[in-house]
Order: sequence, then C-alpha cells, then structure tokens
Amino acid sequence: MAQFNPKEVIFCGHRRHYYMYNEELYTATFPIEWAENHLPGTGPKECSNCACYGSWNGVFIGYCANCADYEYNGECGRGFIDCGKENNAEEVQHFSSAFDTYLKNVNMDEIGDKDFVDTARMMMIEEVNEFVDSLEDESDEEDEEEAEEVGWCVDRYGYEYGSSYDGGYDSF
Repeated sequence: MAQFNPKEVIFCGHRRHYYMYNEELYTATFPIEWAENHLPGTGPKECSNCACYGSWNGVFIGYCANCADYEYNGECGRGFIDCGKENNAEEVQHFSSAFDTYLKNVNMDEIGDKDFVDTARMMMIEEVNEFVDSLEDESDEEDEEEAEEVGWCVDRYGYEYGSSYDGGYDSF
C-alpha cells in the first residue's frame, strides 16, 4: 500500500487544472519550483493574504501584492490585491504580470474546482451586497434629511418621534 507524500506533486482535475503540493492546491501553470521553495512567511500556508488574495476557485494562483513586491522583488509577478485581481499600481508596472507569464492564455473558469469554491460567483454576490448596502445607506441619509425637515427625530431603531412645533409653549 502506497503512503501519501505531501512533498510529491500530484496533478488533479479533469484536465489537470491544478496540482497538490505540501497539502496545498496550485494552478497547473504555477511554477512547481516556486511551490517547492516559498520564502519563509510567504505562500498559501504561511501568509494569510497570499491564501486569500492569491487564490481562485480554491487553488493558489499567485502571491499577494505584499509578498510579490517586498519578499520576491517582483521576480514572481506583481502580486494579487484581490481574488484574481492583479496589482496594477504604477510602482509595480515594471514587474512582469502573471497574466503575461505563467497565467497567459489561462481561462480562469478552468482553474480549480467550481463545485468546491466558485470565486467568480462569490465576488458577484459580494458586489451585489455592496450595491444593496450603498442603496440602503443613501435611503437612510434621505430619510434622516426628511425627518429633520419636518422636525421628527429618528432613533437608532428607526422609530420616529417628536415635532418641531412648539405650540407656543417654552420649556426650560
């Protein structure tokens, strides 16, 4: 019976879209030498930003912007600032883009396992939620302005009370 060796590269997926190394999943085009030799504190195991921002559909696609710039000095790309979104700040434009090197011509929908994690869907849901929140914030501001105009106060629970009409009575 064969034993599992975490330091062995094992290709997975219907069309070998990713591989596993040291109990982490990497896109099939991510250089194996990099996966085998992360600098201390970098990569999906040791850097939470790399694990979060550098992953797509549950698979590591590249280093976070901090690690790419400050630890690898751009030798491994510009880094990612959000899931699938590469850092395109002016100060890193001289670094090679992952999408011009190891991710060139890679269809992001074919990376990883969408049944496991569907990053594009999660990002779309997040954008919709942010949009709805922004509409609610605008609505709350309009309600507060309208309440102030008529002299009503809105407490933190949304209850209105009071009046700006003093009825000729002054209380001190």
